[in-house]
Order: sequence, then C-alpha cells, then structure tokens
Amino acid sequence: MKRVILVMLLIFGLVLAYQVLPIQSNHPEDGGQEKGSINLNETLGPIVPVENTSQIILLDKSVYSPTDTMVISITNNGNANFTTGYDFKLYRLENGTWKEVPVNLAFIEVAVVIEPGKSWEQRVNLAHLNLKPGHYRIEKTVVVTDPVNKMSMGIEAWTEFDVRG
Repeated sequence: MKRVILVMLLIFGLVLAYQVLPIQSNHPEDGGQEKGSINLNETLGPIVPVENTSQIILLDKSVYSPTDTMVISITNNGNANFTTGYDFKLYRLENGTWKEVPVNLAFIEVAVVIEPGKSWEQRVNLAHLNLKPGHYRIEKTVVVTDPVNKMSMGIEAWTEFDVRG
C-alpha cells in the first residue's frame, strides 16, 4: 500500500513538473540532436521521446538492401502492458538532420497488446517503401499502461538502420 501511494505521488509530481517546466524538444523533425536518457519508470507525458529504446524495439539486422523484408521486434521487459500498432514513421539522416520519409502505405488500425515478458514481431517489405541508400530511423509509438492503476504514457520507440545497394 505504501508503495502504491509513493508511485502515485511520484506520478503526480512528474505530471506537475511536465506541465510547469519547459521541455527541450528531442523530436527528429524539430532538429533536436542533444538527447538525455529518460527512465521509463519515472516519466509520464503524452508522448515521451526516449534516448535508449534499444530494450524495446529491435530489428533483425542493421543493414538492409532496398528489397529486403525488415523484421521489427517489440519486447516488453517491464511489468506494465505495452500497446502498439502497425503504423510507423520513417526518417532519413540528411546533412546531420532527420528528415521524415513519406510512408505511402495504408495501416490497419489494430491495437496490439504486449504483456510483460512477451514480444511481438512486425514484417515490413522495404520494396514497398522505395528507399534510397542511406541511414534511416524507424519509429513506433508504444503506450505503456500500468496494470494496477491504469495510468498510461506514450513512448516514441525507435532504432536506426542502413540501406545499401
């Protein structure tokens, strides 16, 4: 019971701090380059850019040809449910700045719930994206929901890869 109260006070404090303190943008299209690591257990907000999402989103390899099929894995190593979908954003690094790449695909609107200790895979046929060689970043929104108090926060989980050939 004391732990629940402590967590609730921590969440209330973070919400208050989020509303009161100015926050530097770390979103790729805002040109944010400097990032700090954010502890997922201590962060609450509508969408939270997180520096180290390597424990959440992984790719089957780091270098692809433009015709390969990419396998995205989202792994839930925490104690709260993750919810995501099939949609994603794609960015290409151009002159030191992340530029969004139009993804002209239709995504089904299905909520995928990933329970603690489980993973989910999504396959993306890169031939449908017509990617040029370069360095890319794929980003998916993952909503983390505490199973006890039902509090949620959105995380922009991302990882980088290269296209060659």
